[in-house]
Amino acid sequence: MVQRPIMSDLLLSGIFTAFTMVRLLKGPWLRNPQYLATGILGAIVAVLVLHGFWPAYDDDFIIGGVTGIFGSWAGMALFDVVLGMA
Repeated sequence: MVQRPIMSDLLLSGIFTAFTMVRLLKGPWLRNPQYLATGILGAIVAVLVLHGFWPAYDDDFIIGGVTGIFGSWAGMALFDVVLGMA
């Protein structure tokens, strides 16, 4: 039996969700590439944490989308906090 690589689907979903979140929260991507990078990184980290702790939710549509949204937002929020401290 051949298994479908579910983790890659979840990562792609998280990356595309990061693009949407940056556009909604911070504006155009070309003017804010730093937020795009931190949003993508945050979404990837959130997806990897989800896969590490709850691998049964890898194929869940709702949980995957929420993970991408939260991870992207958390990455951008952490970036804003670090910039505020500097």
